[in-house]
Amino acid sequence: MTASPARIAHIGLGAFHRSHQAWYTELVNRASDEEPWRIAAFTVRSPHAAEVLAGQDCRYPLVLLGRDTEHVDWIDAIAEAHDGADAARWREAAASVALITVTITEAGYRMSEADAAATRAALRAGALPSTVAGRLVDGLRARRAAGGGPIAVVSCDNLRDNGGVLARAVRGLAREVDPDLAAWIEHDVSFVSTAVDRITPAPDRAMLPAELREDPTALVAEEYASWILAGEFPAGRPAWELAGAEFVDDIVPYELRKLWLLNAGHTLLASLGLLRGHTSVAEAMTDPVCRAALDALWADAADVLLFAPDEIARVCAAIAERFENPRIRHELRQIARDSELKLRERVVPVIADRLRRDLAPGDGELTALAAWAAAVRAGVLDGPGLGAPGADPEAAAAAVLQTLAPELAASPHGAEVTASTALLIRTLEGNAS
Repeated sequence: MTASPARIAHIGLGAFHRSHQAWYTELVNRASDEEPWRIAAFTVRSPHAAEVLAGQDCRYPLVLLGRDTEHVDWIDAIAEAHDGADAARWREAAASVALITVTITEAGYRMSEADAAATRAALRAGALPSTVAGRLVDGLRARRAAGGGPIAVVSCDNLRDNGGVLARAVRGLAREVDPDLAAWIEHDVSFVSTAVDRITPAPDRAMLPAELREDPTALVAEEYASWILAGEFPAGRPAWELAGAEFVDDIVPYELRKLWLLNAGHTLLASLGLLRGHTSVAEAMTDPVCRAALDALWADAADVLLFAPDEIARVCAAIAERFENPRIRHELRQIARDSELKLRERVVPVIADRLRRDLAPGDGELTALAAWAAAVRAGVLDGPGLGAPGADPEAAAAAVLQTLAPELAASPHGAEVTASTALLIRTLEGNAS
């Protein structure tokens, strides 16, 4: 297998890619007698992850932990690991592979004006940009020049309409720097949306078997994994369905179910759990206050999701069991990173959707906003200036709404949502341990 060329180029060589997309691809390679699908992986910022992985021939152990089970799976699907700044190898890979995948977290899809200007300048000068959208335009330009033909770009981040968001960023950037390339991308590049799921905590040596604790490439993840994809693959793809992936015509309901139940639940527990002195998801799940807030959040989302109540109940019960797994130490501080962005994507849309349906905002989602505000005010999370604990919760609630949901703040419901959030901030600060 090691001699097989890469057929997938991947941007974002993090733990989640290695525990999810690379794992799915590994299972396909094992199940099929066809030419294996192997990955040329590129980092986004630091080359460190690529250097460590390349130092072990890109083979690494993935430890899958259930409540009462432990299984070590050795992954060989990654053929190459490179510094993302390696322009020559990136262009060569983008020109020759059958598909490109991307895992860069929600924050990676946003560019400041300065970043956008620098990206345009780099592309016009023939240099490799530092932004992911810029690198994709650069790689697709190399593919077009080499006659590489149509290709799919697959987004694998917890972002609604992730393929569409990436498509708009890449196409818009291409139109600004090379209209002919933009037309080619419009016609020959498919952007695939996906819903991904597997809890992959930050590496903790204590969770690893003793014989793997010195291995810098070793990862831990839960046994559960899900991958739902929608879109076209004009140059082919791995038979990921052999590993349990699902291909659907309309991914939106599945995206929302994942974002509004599991991801929003994580975001709520991160703020509220830290505020109440917990350090991990499993710890927070033992706290009746955290669990009641989570149940309320799920009930709010269930009212607007396009699934039958019994299906929602089944999914929530499965998520709760996963969150309670004490062997997966998923640190709340890891989950709390980029909380502002995550709340905008995972919580605010449920409030807005409920209001559009003439439903009350819902205590679950409002508690997620209030918990974030209280955690920032208590100093357990970084964030904008929202005052000190106990001081003017109404002003803090108004600032939260302006920061996270300015359109909602300006709507006829703004005063109601602000008042309810302020009351919850006062309650949480009074109850925080």
